[in-house]
Amino acid sequence: MLYRWVFNHQKPGTQYARLQQDLNVSSLLMELLLVRNLDSMDKIEAFLNPELSQLHDPYLLAGMERAVERIIHALREGENILIYGDYDVDGITGVSLLYDAFFKLGGKVSFYIPNRVSEGYGLSEESIKMALRKKVDLIITVDCGVTAVNETKLAVSHGIDVVICDHHVPAEILPEAYAILNPKLNTSRYPFKELAGVGVAFKLLQALFLTLGYTIEDLIPYLDLVALGTAADIVPLLDENRILVSYGLERINKNPREGIFALMESSSLLGREITVSQIIYVLAPRLNAVGRMSNAKKAVHLLTSSNIQQARNIANVLEKENKIRRGVDDLTCQEATELIENDPVVGNAKILILAKENWHPGVIGIVASRIMEKYNRPTILISISEGSGKGSARSTLNFDIYEALLKNSDLLENFGGHKHAAGLTIKQNNVEIFKMRLEEYAEKLLSDEDFHPTLEVYSEIKLKNVDAELLKWLKRLAPYGPHNRRPIFVTRNLTIVGNSEIVGDNHLRLKVRQDGIVIDAIGYRLGKIQPMLNKKDQKIDAAYVIEENTWNGCTTIQMHIKDIDLL
Repeated sequence: MLYRWVFNHQKPGTQYARLQQDLNVSSLLMELLLVRNLDSMDKIEAFLNPELSQLHDPYLLAGMERAVERIIHALREGENILIYGDYDVDGITGVSLLYDAFFKLGGKVSFYIPNRVSEGYGLSEESIKMALRKKVDLIITVDCGVTAVNETKLAVSHGIDVVICDHHVPAEILPEAYAILNPKLNTSRYPFKELAGVGVAFKLLQALFLTLGYTIEDLIPYLDLVALGTAADIVPLLDENRILVSYGLERINKNPREGIFALMESSSLLGREITVSQIIYVLAPRLNAVGRMSNAKKAVHLLTSSNIQQARNIANVLEKENKIRRGVDDLTCQEATELIENDPVVGNAKILILAKENWHPGVIGIVASRIMEKYNRPTILISISEGSGKGSARSTLNFDIYEALLKNSDLLENFGGHKHAAGLTIKQNNVEIFKMRLEEYAEKLLSDEDFHPTLEVYSEIKLKNVDAELLKWLKRLAPYGPHNRRPIFVTRNLTIVGNSEIVGDNHLRLKVRQDGIVIDAIGYRLGKIQPMLNKKDQKIDAAYVIEENTWNGCTTIQMHIKDIDLL
């Protein structure tokens, strides 16, 4: 077993008998609903049938009235509007959303995304000077800005109004902007706190459209961008995020914009159903690649292009840069692994903090994620250059990395982020004491048991339960993501039929049998355990998710194995 299996049982009690009867579902399906806190018909209907009418009133966001009023004035007076965003997929899609919409509303609009390596994250003094040269009247930030106190002050002092759209945790002192839209503000009464940056930008557009006399349906063409950014930013797929991603995925699968179509084409996804997983693991890395390796403005041009050939040309550039990025990723990951394996002190620490000269700042976030997943420990990678360090932090579910940085912020030049992901800048001569203090902090909060990876299992079932009815309901519970994970099941005492085999990139393929029922199974990157399976009548317990597999026009149910226990 690679994981410790943790069962999340919530068997339906007698109080739910009537609800189960009304739904006409099995106790297993009722359990899947209850574990999501769907314990009434109203909650179940809202979850299973997300509608745009369920979206919250955008004017519940503090500052929305001032923001919309200022934007309408800028549109009517022909003022120069600059959309300023972050260089990750959340920022890229948010910038694309507002740039495309304002342009179609007749606005004099431009956009700017800073270079990750030379400029770094968020508003900067240089970017404000650039805005002055362009005679910008209004800056609207997307996925950044809530900590840009000095930069906002500089812009305002030169007569530029600033509207901030952000979702990051604000600091104690807020920028003196014309308006700040952020559901995480302490004063916010907005009912959903977990919007992505592109989600906040969408709420601004929703309020603007409604004020200008448009309907909610007029916003549907933009939901593909919202789905891309929301899924890529790994925010909880509940409440508004679930609605926005559901509609956005439908748009992507049925009528994608030219840029997304070209991206699907270049990444060999045409003809396949696009899910949250394919956004995270296939589409998002290609959009991120230009932000990491060159400049994210290419991705905005891709997502706002209405010319399919132009979109294809840009998508091909993204594909090439993504291949380069993967090579840099692999080398950096190898070097980081060597630092851990070659130093027992580093390897035994409860938080992994690794620093090296001239690591590419554009890939350290990805590599930090890979190291964290490999060692199941909070991880910070710092690239050192000319006496300064740029860092990316990724954390496990049981450790708040943002809080850890906050408690040691006196050592940092700048930082920001979330509970499980953050960025920072630090002077090189502060790295060692920063490392020591965070190791002491993690030592107090984490135990050895925290480092054993777990797999949350919903239920133990028989193969006879794996049928079309269960698959139908599993589809209705999608889209899956954080806080709405694809259910993992366990089936015990399975017999392997014939010999297992290795396919593709070290994937394990096999057939299993229980009580006369045979089903196909695949375990991605589990090829290393294949030699142990090819014994006559080998039996296993398997933890897996259920999915469809289409091959040569034939669709069957298959097990996607997450872990195996040999019997």
